[in-house]
Amino acid sequence: MYKPMVALALSGALLVGGCASVFGDGRGPGSELVDRSVRLEPARGQASTLHFNRDGSVRSVFGNREAMGRWAVRRKQLCFTWAGNFRECWPYAIPLQPGQTRTITSDRGNAVKVTLR
Repeated sequence: MYKPMVALALSGALLVGGCASVFGDGRGPGSELVDRSVRLEPARGQASTLHFNRDGSVRSVFGNREAMGRWAVRRKQLCFTWAGNFRECWPYAIPLQPGQTRTITSDRGNAVKVTLR
């Protein structure tokens, strides 16, 4: 039961191989995410919050639990790698806007509502 719940929370995470494509000038793909948080609401399961760091790391907080992973934007996808090898990518053609909620579906079929804070 624990693994599916963690997988759902982590896969809800919007979030490739450990290096973020955020450029030093702050204008690269995903630059609006750096040092910000995103709230994720899955169709079923617990909401979570992702905290994006400049170094490409991401922290997911869901309930009293948290997990660390890596995030990157590449080829119009926001990809996350969790626990070293669980990877999931989300469509990311245009930047997120603060306060705007979008519904997106990952390459694993997980749908979430995403809001940049």
